[in-house]
Amino acid sequence: MQHEGSVPHLAPWRALVLYLAAGVLWFSTGNVVLAQLVEDRELYVVLLRAQDYIFVLVSGCYAGWLLHQTRRAEQRRVAARNDLVKSEEQLSLALDGSGMWDWDLEHLRHTFSQGVASMMRYEGADFARDFRFRSRIHPEDREMVRKQARLTLKTGCPFVVTARVLGFDGEYRWFEARGARHLDALGKPVRFSGIISDKTQQRQEEERLRLAATVVDNTAEGIVVTDAHSNILSTNAAFSRLLGYEPSELIGKRPSEFKSGKHEKAFYDDMWDSLHRTGHWRGEIWNKRKNGEVFPERMSLNAVHDACGKTTHYVCMFTDISQEKEREHQLQVMAHSDALTGLSNRTWFVHELTRLVESADGRGENMAVILLNLDRFKDVNDSYGHAVGDEVLRHAARQMQTALRPGDAIARMAGDEIVVLARHLSRPEDASAIAESLIQAAGQPWKSPDGFAVVVSVSAGICCYPQHAQNAASLVQGAHAAVYGAKEGKGGSNLWCFFSENMTLAARERIALESRLRNALAQGHLQLFYQPQIDIASGSIIGCEALMRWFDPVEGMISPGRFIPVAETSGLIGPLGAWGLEQACCQAQSWRDQGLPAISVAVNVSLHQFLLTDIVGCTRKALERSGLPAECLELEITESALAERPDEALVVLRNLKNLGLRLAIDDFGTGYSSLAHLKRFPIDLLKIDQSFIRDIPQSADDMAISHAVIAMGQSMGMEVLAEGVETAAQLEFLRQHGCNFYQGYFCSKPMAATDFEKLLRGEAQRLMQQGPGAEIFEI
Repeated sequence: MQHEGSVPHLAPWRALVLYLAAGVLWFSTGNVVLAQLVEDRELYVVLLRAQDYIFVLVSGCYAGWLLHQTRRAEQRRVAARNDLVKSEEQLSLALDGSGMWDWDLEHLRHTFSQGVASMMRYEGADFARDFRFRSRIHPEDREMVRKQARLTLKTGCPFVVTARVLGFDGEYRWFEARGARHLDALGKPVRFSGIISDKTQQRQEEERLRLAATVVDNTAEGIVVTDAHSNILSTNAAFSRLLGYEPSELIGKRPSEFKSGKHEKAFYDDMWDSLHRTGHWRGEIWNKRKNGEVFPERMSLNAVHDACGKTTHYVCMFTDISQEKEREHQLQVMAHSDALTGLSNRTWFVHELTRLVESADGRGENMAVILLNLDRFKDVNDSYGHAVGDEVLRHAARQMQTALRPGDAIARMAGDEIVVLARHLSRPEDASAIAESLIQAAGQPWKSPDGFAVVVSVSAGICCYPQHAQNAASLVQGAHAAVYGAKEGKGGSNLWCFFSENMTLAARERIALESRLRNALAQGHLQLFYQPQIDIASGSIIGCEALMRWFDPVEGMISPGRFIPVAETSGLIGPLGAWGLEQACCQAQSWRDQGLPAISVAVNVSLHQFLLTDIVGCTRKALERSGLPAECLELEITESALAERPDEALVVLRNLKNLGLRLAIDDFGTGYSSLAHLKRFPIDLLKIDQSFIRDIPQSADDMAISHAVIAMGQSMGMEVLAEGVETAAQLEFLRQHGCNFYQGYFCSKPMAATDFEKLLRGEAQRLMQQGPGAEIFEI
């Protein structure tokens, strides 16, 4: 049966036969009928002609109809062909990234489309021959695919599996196969066919999304996502933990739900302005938890744009920085507070005093620095122990705090000294009344748990602004001078004393010396001298101590005993110590560069420099600028510096030790230091003070003390160096008792760098003369 509109097979000759048959029938029948019906000859001729015309007309109509039908059939064939091409294109698009497979179960043949070969990265000529599907399935997926195929063939359920298949490029990819069985007339499966699609990229995208979702859900930062109108779409677990809201409570609402109210409108305007201009905003903000608690956050807010640049979402990430803020506050308190009394410390007081003095000049304010010193406080420590002494000091500090006027400031300067800044005085003489009230408060007895009472007396020195001094350092210095005047009974009371310009010549000299010292540091009048340190066993130079000298153009050499205390009280000790440290390091590295014997250089660090400056940063900078190896540098810290604040000292010493340098305790035995603290300090060397060496061997006490220090150092794993050795007898004593090193006039006085360089060259020649086995000591 032919489709409608189709042209019959062999249509031309059929049409011709039909035409001839119709013509024969028409003319034969017409002639017979006309001959019988028409007798008139003329009419007969006319009808015959009409018969011819009618036949020609009908023939033309028939031919036209055939032509029309042929054209319609051709148009339908073209349309069908176009539909087929379009269908094939649509199928190709639908199967893009996919391919078709067919399994002939009767003949056990596989047929694959070109798409399957492309997905498998096949480049050969016969894919069906070379492709072995079962062996290319990943071993972990093979059994699953086999079971599903058997189930489909047995029950007819759809075949849908996702598995890894090894491509011809040697890589596994994820593929999804969908198929169905086909039955014959008897219900027996004869074919198994379907499509296969490459799902590798989809799986990777799904894995990335799953990983991203896991990260978001498990991150410690709170995350909230809103739409372009700031309506909340989603939150993570950390958000709920930090703010206390469940996601369902906020979905569809705006972030203003947890607004703290601590920020002005201008803050949010600036935030949104930055977000609209740059696409992000980062900063600190206060928000409110569900329970009403307001807390600080560190927040990052970012805009998400579509391909056209239009904002579609906002993503906010934040973390609770409450503990961080608390730690910062604690560090600020620790940096500006005294650990023992809880008062502000010297650093804070000097900074605050400087600020107030600078601002008081324009206001015409009268102020006074009142320095209170606990009399004979050392006797309290010696009599009752330092634990009791600490309690007495805390008690005196609390009592003085209660006696303060509003607006006044109090701090612990050092040791047994407490300082008060009295402000808004009507006249300078009012400071004496304030001092008496503070002295009376501090004199209240402290009662121990054991029932005994301790009473301390207090002396006060008063220095007024602007009458006595016009800067913070001078005010503190003047109060120091005045407190000693009070102890000597030079004031208007046995308890307090005002600073006076003619109080002592020493006070004037210190102020003048401070100015000259600043100029000396700027103009290069300071020099370093070097005193050799000797290994007692070998006699070799193993190091040197750098000693600062001031050569004044007018006065000549000024003793360190005069200008170092001035530098400490004036704040010059920081730049002075930094200069000396860097100079010593550069000089030591210069000797190393010249190939001279490798030695260490020891640099003294004063009490004020150790506790009140960044000695760790200063040392690191000196080593970096000079290039000197850290193990060639030794810092000498006095025993009193370690005893003053042992806990702070331990932190500083550990940080210095981490730089790789050596640490020594200078003048050991002259100050108080607890052995309990000493064993905690990372000390490499003990230096016996020269006062214990000077009278050896005449003084049995000095020999006993020196012997004890050497033995203690050895037992604690420290080396020992004796200072001030001037005789052979002293050196022999030290050798017999196992002292490691010495320095002093017996070997050499301190000398300039050029002279010390000559000494090192002589040492190098001596070592060379000893032969190739000689050892050049290096610390």
